[in-house]
Amino acid sequence: MAAASDNIDISREISLCSLCNETFRSPKVLTCLHSFCKTCLEDHIGKSLVQNGQRYFPCPTCEAEVDMPSDALPGKYANAFNEDRFMEKLVELINAMKEGKLCDNCERREENVTAGNWCMDCHDALCDSCLKVHTHGKFTSGHVVIAVEDMRKMPLETIMKKNNKVPCMKHNEIITLYCVDCRDPLCVQCMAVSHRRCENVVTVNDAMSSSTDVNDVIVKLQNMQASLENANGLGAMDGILEESIEASRSKIMAICNELCEKVRQEQVKLLKALDSKAELARGTLREKIEPKKMGVKAIRSANERMKMLTRYGSDVEVLLAYNQIRKQFDSCQGDLESIDSRESAVKLDFEVNETMEKFVKEFEKVGEVTLDEGGSTEGLSSWGVTCTSTEDIIVTDCKNKRIQKFSKFGDLVDYVQLEDEPRDITTCGQNDYVAITMVGKLIIYLTTKKTMQLIKRAKTEKQYDGISYSDREALLLVTSLKEQCVDKIQMDGTILRTFQNKPDGLLSFVEPRYISSSPDKSIVVSDVQGNNVLCFTHDGKPLYQYTPNGENTVKRPQGVCFDKLGNLFIADYGNNRVQLLTNEGEFQRHVLGEETGLERPVALRLSSSSRMIIVQGDGMVKVFSYS
Repeated sequence: MAAASDNIDISREISLCSLCNETFRSPKVLTCLHSFCKTCLEDHIGKSLVQNGQRYFPCPTCEAEVDMPSDALPGKYANAFNEDRFMEKLVELINAMKEGKLCDNCERREENVTAGNWCMDCHDALCDSCLKVHTHGKFTSGHVVIAVEDMRKMPLETIMKKNNKVPCMKHNEIITLYCVDCRDPLCVQCMAVSHRRCENVVTVNDAMSSSTDVNDVIVKLQNMQASLENANGLGAMDGILEESIEASRSKIMAICNELCEKVRQEQVKLLKALDSKAELARGTLREKIEPKKMGVKAIRSANERMKMLTRYGSDVEVLLAYNQIRKQFDSCQGDLESIDSRESAVKLDFEVNETMEKFVKEFEKVGEVTLDEGGSTEGLSSWGVTCTSTEDIIVTDCKNKRIQKFSKFGDLVDYVQLEDEPRDITTCGQNDYVAITMVGKLIIYLTTKKTMQLIKRAKTEKQYDGISYSDREALLLVTSLKEQCVDKIQMDGTILRTFQNKPDGLLSFVEPRYISSSPDKSIVVSDVQGNNVLCFTHDGKPLYQYTPNGENTVKRPQGVCFDKLGNLFIADYGNNRVQLLTNEGEFQRHVLGEETGLERPVALRLSSSSRMIIVQGDGMVKVFSYS
């Protein structure tokens, strides 16, 4: 049984503002789920905006960049963020359990009477006289009232969960419903106004008892945090880089010390090159791991928040936080769940030139310092592009969660804002609508005539990334990075056939991303991690695997598409170029390269008028003429 002092100590421990180190006063919660006093947050935002001159500020706890809401006003920035009602309730309980707490009703009448009771619905401390009125009132007779003495003896989690009536921030009515389709807790007015067309709305109790998504997210958060903080996670990458730099330095010194003065001069050049590349490598490493470290902090704070809510919060408070945490989890899951320093670390190496063996007869150079950037993921899985029969360009923007429509002249003519992240897009035959893979095991369909509008949604069994329409079978071809497979599915999401890694090695996907169907009805898939492009029949029979060496090697291939003759275009992301292959998988030429200003090509499409449309990793859309 918890003592009163224990409850107060625990409450204070989790209800302190990290900026002032005092109990929260009018707490506001940020999108990263960290809370601060309203006045403390206002001061922090004001100072940060002055320093960076942008519409964002770093969270004081996890340093994540928090965008300012568009309706935020100078001097009242904190008002634009949601109240943290969970923390407010906790602070009220701390005050209620203190010795000598006065009756709130009496205080309003300027009378000082010690309270002996606490109303969980009104959040008011009551003396015995006010309690009698309260329990017989027309509107308050059904309220949950606990004696303060009893409350001090109860576990904190029991007290917190007794108040399960949380008001809606929009309508101030009690939240009693949950929309399964939108993953939003609702009051009756929310249901009538904003969710009247949703098909799956249940009570809060049913949502918590029947849904396993919340528990799944909690388990995944815990596992991901443990994985990221292990010995092979982010923390080890600095050591690997420094060890590789020192190993390269030792190689250089050992070889050069055995050479004549001419080689000594070469030694100086190499060491300078090493130092230059080392600085570049350290910068590259910082660019790679800083966003991931931010992701770790976000995962850790989300994990701590969910553990706190599941222990002390009500069902509604768990559900209120769940959707935001689920989105954060989905947006960073692909980037963080498989971090392994041995595979993605930045390293330096010193490669001894073959002519060193013949140094006595002829000397050219000892070797070259090279930079291994690991596997840059910038721009990967972020873009998709397609072209309509009227030459309109439709682009999926994962980072900003929107679908953009450009005219053939490059003007932005329309866009659709989404709640979750889109992955890839395809036109559906001769129809005027497009299909888009979404985060959250969903495919949506938009009409593209004039203004873009949502036509329908289709839930899928798997999380899909790449998508292409097969004219031959009037169905969709999709890829799944997580499942390492390619599926044929109907328009409603039903799986017809799955192509996956086979023991005989005929089909092998490491990281299948973009997909396309050729005029001769074969299927082509880019394998990002495998650094190859695989072509196979609709029955799963391999036709060729493009894994070239030398000058034509592909590095992290992305988008793939065909021309009318069946020639294949590949977005060679790592080499900043586009390659062209014959319909038999033989290299023809480099169509585009760095000399054309192309950088990190991700998604590409060839229009009916032979225009090559490319979306780069930085989001820039470029259009080239092709003949």
